[in-house]
Amino acid sequence: MEQAFFRENPELVTSKKILLAVSTGVDSMVLLHLLEQLGATIGVAHVNHQLRAESKAEAAFLRDYCEERKLPFYLKVWEQPVKKNIEAEARKVRYNFFDTIMSEEKYDLLLTAHHGDDQLETLLMRLTRGGSFAGHSGIARLQKFSTGILLRPLLPFSKEKIYSYAEKKRLTYFEDATNSSQEYFRNRIRQNIVPELKKENSQVLEHAQQFHQQLIWANQLIDQSLKENLRNIEFDGRRWSFSHEILPAETGARYYFLSAFFQQTADQTTFIISQRQLFALLDQIQHSGSQWIMDLGDNWQFARRYQQFVLEKKAKVDKGVFRLSENERCSLSDGTTIALKKSDLTLENEVYQVPLPLEVKLPLTIRRRQSGDRIRLTETLTKRVSRYFIDKKVSAEKREQAWIVEDSTGEILALLPFVNSYLSITTETDRIHYILDYRLQVSK
Repeated sequence: MEQAFFRENPELVTSKKILLAVSTGVDSMVLLHLLEQLGATIGVAHVNHQLRAESKAEAAFLRDYCEERKLPFYLKVWEQPVKKNIEAEARKVRYNFFDTIMSEEKYDLLLTAHHGDDQLETLLMRLTRGGSFAGHSGIARLQKFSTGILLRPLLPFSKEKIYSYAEKKRLTYFEDATNSSQEYFRNRIRQNIVPELKKENSQVLEHAQQFHQQLIWANQLIDQSLKENLRNIEFDGRRWSFSHEILPAETGARYYFLSAFFQQTADQTTFIISQRQLFALLDQIQHSGSQWIMDLGDNWQFARRYQQFVLEKKAKVDKGVFRLSENERCSLSDGTTIALKKSDLTLENEVYQVPLPLEVKLPLTIRRRQSGDRIRLTETLTKRVSRYFIDKKVSAEKREQAWIVEDSTGEILALLPFVNSYLSITTETDRIHYILDYRLQVSK
């Protein structure tokens, strides 16, 4: 096994400084023994998760083992283990610890003892749970980590070969009793499914490793083909957008483009789109109209606004209704103010204003639009507000933010900040009239 191990892992035959993650199980103790034969500069990192009564004795054994061989030993004790999602949280603790050691002690390589059976188990677990194409690819042999590289050199080897090597070399190791528990999904895969697959085909581990590699290559090819499309995604600090032109034409390519898009934005949005949502989104793009919004949860939404697609936080829409009389002002939650006053001045260009005759029936009502709202645009033309928005190609987001202004008889005087009704004063006058002033508040 030694010759095959070093032949499969040329990265180890270097002068690099190597950190080994050792649990004291058979896999990691075999890995440690193999690296000792190399004569490399190695250090040993161990995490006592305090989840088993034996863990303290195992940590003490490993400390003595390293002291006897003059190997640097780094111990992390998980002081407050969690009660839920233990496997995932324990993994975070381990890798954060390894990251710290690599950075502080200047290690080039981190080695973990994942092997061929682990690879098959992982592929089966991910296939069972579902997920993206990239997410099915299994355990990577080599990847960037911390200040260096994470290498899993035992992936080409089966659990049987590792046990055989340990027995041949008479290595001391500890069996984790929880590995036999049916409580964990991986254990059920390991004990009930993997043995049957090995009976069916003795080369199943090799095939799993080949399949993993094929998935990686396919994903690299997909990423390369979509590079130019992804480069044209824009981000303004609050939302991501891209035009219909850069959306691939084929449904399959669209799926991978959207998968890459959401992966690219995941660090800042902190939500993960599900496969169900992704397929629903594909269907929405394929069959829906030029404007729509899909709720993604966690206060995020994906919208189409004519030729633009947008990923953004949901806007907070003020549903309040306000009454406004002469010399009164309303402050709205969207950062605007609406005020009504008498004036003989001409309109300001920088501010949206509605000039109204003194005969207007007060008080005015300021509200959001409702189904059936109609606004008189000329003496003879009255148009539904919804139709006006469609004709002017106003986005769904802006429609939701619009304000209706109506007099006490229910006549709509303005649709803010888009259009004034025919009832407003359309020519300049020096006569006294009302001005409805609509503007953003400016902090002083």
